[in-house]
Amino acid sequence: MADIDQIMQHDHERLDQLLGQSAHAVSTGAWQEAAHLLEVFRHGIVDGHMMVEESTLFPAFEHKEGGDDHPLTALLRKGHRDLRIFFEEMAEAIQDQDAETFDDLLSTVQTILKQHDAKEETELYPYLAAALPDRGKAAGKRILADETETPS
Repeated sequence: MADIDQIMQHDHERLDQLLGQSAHAVSTGAWQEAAHLLEVFRHGIVDGHMMVEESTLFPAFEHKEGGDDHPLTALLRKGHRDLRIFFEEMAEAIQDQDAETFDDLLSTVQTILKQHDAKEETELYPYLAAALPDRGKAAGKRILADETETPS
């Protein structure tokens, strides 16, 4: 099994593809498919990826760095809160069959995710891969399991 940095980066790529597929469905007016794909994306990112980060990776980083209120994890947690709101608004835009609003939200979300993911991939994950005794493999198993437990 790969180390946590590789697993989480792969999950970023998987989630980006799901979001892109939802956006493509919106662009073709396949609203039901868009809603389903966005829900699969939301499940993967909120209930899988973010949950593993917030329940396991961020606390491990904070423990190693000596504090619960580390600036890096505080920034990343805020990013998660903001993204959750955007995901809800995107789902509403799909429900309303409003491609213009969806596209505006998508552009914002993709910009935030690009910056957020880069920060995690350059600062958080490599540190944890080196600092955790199992190189983060236990947390990585939860992410890999989530890939197979997407809503149908």
